[in-house]
Amino acid sequence: MDGVASGKEREGPRRGTGIPFSGAGTPAPERADPEVAERASRRKFTAQYKLGLLEETDHCEAGEIGALLRREGRYSSHLSTWKRQREGGL
Repeated sequence: MDGVASGKEREGPRRGTGIPFSGAGTPAPERADPEVAERASRRKFTAQYKLGLLEETDHCEAGEIGALLRREGRYSSHLSTWKRQREGGL
């Protein structure tokens, strides 16, 4: 077929081996991404920070909370969780 291997010929020997196929007849080399940390760490926010942000949102008008969250790099789910914690006395 004009020097082009069919799908069956190309992936036959590697099928089920777990080796990624680069398309050139050799396994794709695995490279570490220097921009990614080896192990992600969970972010921790202090109670003071949480309460301060909740107080700011309490004084926001319609549409301002989204801008505040974007500025701080937080999500609305953070606010929901932190409000529940504040109501529960945590």
